[in-house]
Amino acid sequence: MKQPANVVQIASGSRLRSRFKLRYLVVSAFLVWGGYVYFFVQRPLLEQQALAKEQVTNQLQNAKLLAASLSRQVKNLSTDSYIAQLAEQKYNLIQPGEILFTTGNANNRPK
Repeated sequence: MKQPANVVQIASGSRLRSRFKLRYLVVSAFLVWGGYVYFFVQRPLLEQQALAKEQVTNQLQNAKLLAASLSRQVKNLSTDSYIAQLAEQKYNLIQPGEILFTTGNANNRPK
């Protein structure tokens, strides 16, 4: 009668081993799926977002430089000397008492 008890223990031991194998199979399948999702789905998206962030940062820096330049220009436009300088350069205007000399160069012609 002891022999059937051993048979039951062997059967339950193999059942226990098959449960562990099933658990390891499920866990390993989950890990493989997680690795796939990270390397082939999430990682490319993260790289695209990092590239987009870098582009937006560059655009922001360019916009800040442009804003600084424009604010300097607005500040300069409020002074009479800068306005006179622009009028002389762009429109060939002269102040009273000055004499305008022109040369034959195409670069000095008004636009």
